[in-house]
Amino acid sequence: MRALVVLVNADYRALQHTEDLLSEAGHLVAALSSFVEAKKVLDSVVPDLLVTDIRLEAFNGLHLASCSRHEHPEIPIIITHVNPDPIFEAQASQYGARFVVAPLSNPARFLRCVELALVERRRSQMPIRRWSRQRVGARVQVDAASRRAQIVDVSYGGVRLAFSDSVHLPGVFDITLPPTGVTVKAHRVWTASSDLDDQFWCGAELEETETRDWRGFVDSVRPSVQGHPGHVHE
Repeated sequence: MRALVVLVNADYRALQHTEDLLSEAGHLVAALSSFVEAKKVLDSVVPDLLVTDIRLEAFNGLHLASCSRHEHPEIPIIITHVNPDPIFEAQASQYGARFVVAPLSNPARFLRCVELALVERRRSQMPIRRWSRQRVGARVQVDAASRRAQIVDVSYGGVRLAFSDSVHLPGVFDITLPPTGVTVKAHRVWTASSDLDDQFWCGAELEETETRDWRGFVDSVRPSVQGHPGHVHE
């Protein structure tokens, strides 16, 4: 599927070669060489994917990822670097970004990563909210991807979770509802770090489920709607 990719790299040769690689794969590419240029473009258009190198002279790709996550949390991000770096990789994961080492040394691997990111983007554009999502009426804790999380808002088809700190979430993970032990599959749609505190947010789509346990849970934690406790508009 043809996608709009914002590509940022201060190394002109790497920028040109990566642009050629993405263009040959059928994508529209906005190739930029600086943080300032990229920020202006991201302020005016919403791409399908942001690919930025970690080194951007006075800034770095993490600064750009932070700006992008704040303005457009649904845009997938790929951070590239010529060498493995566990610190940069860990920091990239805080923004829900993929970290790819030496993309031009393994073009096939890089393009697979691009396609996976675009699949994620397409999922986020799907009309997944068949039911309106409402904020929960009380503090509700669940187990998500083996971590404790708070449900911020919920519907029959999706949830927004808040973690106390940054966490690397797989594309698909389990949400378990204590104390019943009911478990549902969730597909990560977007992630973002809060600018106000240390919370880490995740919006997730739930796999199709008609289980009474899940629907009963949703009805029990949501505030009443139009005077009918637990009533959900479909």
